[in-house]
Amino acid sequence: MGTFDEEEYERREAKISSVEADSDDQRTTFEGRVEFTGVDSVDDLLARLKDLKEE
Repeated sequence: MGTFDEEEYERREAKISSVEADSDDQRTTFEGRVEFTGVDSVDDLLARLKDLKEE
């Protein structure tokens, strides 16, 4: 373990607290399957999904 000064600490803190929204790592296509057991109808679930996408 080495020592580092306040400037290095601030550099590391700034690096881990920033997020690049234009990153190529973002997924745009999702694949999979969802199973549920409950009393909600498919239409209710689809309406909720639409609401979540709009938020």
